[in-house]
Amino acid sequence: MKKILIVDDSAFMRGILKSILSKYKIVEADSGAAALDQVKKEKPDLVLLDIIMPAGEEEGIRVLQETMKTNRGAQVVMITAVGDDAIIKRCKELGAKDFIVKPFDEKLVAETVEKCLSN
Repeated sequence: MKKILIVDDSAFMRGILKSILSKYKIVEADSGAAALDQVKKEKPDLVLLDIIMPAGEEEGIRVLQETMKTNRGAQVVMITAVGDDAIIKRCKELGAKDFIVKPFDEKLVAETVEKCLSN
């Protein structure tokens, strides 16, 4: 069974994503530090990563950078309420496979995850 790490400071958002992706093994993190620990410990097949968390709007980008350093082949999909083209471009340059903007469509989330996990 594929393992997905959901990183979001909102327990509500993690819960929604968990219910959409219930056919996968889900691991959660509520901060950048917890996310990096889980990436090392759990070695997830895919990371759904919120960009803006309590430590600042760059926290998700920092986690993306660290994740790609420790696991070059990591599959990371960024999730955010900020649809800023410069941030999207930067995340893709750093190795993010895709980008989902909140509020998101459940079907889009499922399709994006399927696409990333099938590569």
